[in-house]
Amino acid sequence: MAGPIRLALFDMDDVVYAYTRADRIAHLAAVTGLDPAFINERVWSEGLEAAADGGAFPTPELYIGSWRDRLGYPLAVEDWVEARRRGMRLIPGTLAVIERLIAAGTVVGVLTNNGPLVHVYRETLAPELARLVGDRFLVSASFSTMKPDPQVFHRALDRLGFSPEESFFTDDMPENVEGARAAGLSGSVFTTPAALEADLAAHGLL
Repeated sequence: MAGPIRLALFDMDDVVYAYTRADRIAHLAAVTGLDPAFINERVWSEGLEAAADGGAFPTPELYIGSWRDRLGYPLAVEDWVEARRRGMRLIPGTLAVIERLIAAGTVVGVLTNNGPLVHVYRETLAPELARLVGDRFLVSASFSTMKPDPQVFHRALDRLGFSPEESFFTDDMPENVEGARAAGLSGSVFTTPAALEADLAAHGLL
């Protein structure tokens, strides 16, 4: 019989922070003078970000270099970070749930499909979350694969020191939750903080 859940693992984008790619692209366009549609095509439609999330560019230098190559523009890291920050808005209700979990004794971590710069600049991009989870802020690129691959969950849990049976995961994308369940974790599809709170209570966490 499985023991109690000790770890709650959260996705970041559209769970803890609402993410709007258009706001991010708007800042990049203002900085570079490039057309927003061109930026979207070169970075997202052609798969650069998906490749980065899966670990294709394991260092910050390789990652920002890939952006510069695709855009044909010498994008500064600081401008990349500011654009990413402008695309994020805190969801206060989720943060309150995380704080309640921690107060109740549950360990909380993050597993987000993102590249190395999000990890390096996590305290700038997600300060409210970073201060709560510390070094348990994980990005998929660190594991050379990404959600929903069950392997990313196994590798993340190995790093954190927890078994799947004692771990819970929430994400706004159902396929990612299915990947977590395939890896042996309990899981819940995020819709609202209130619904998440009810799911956590059903798992005995609140």
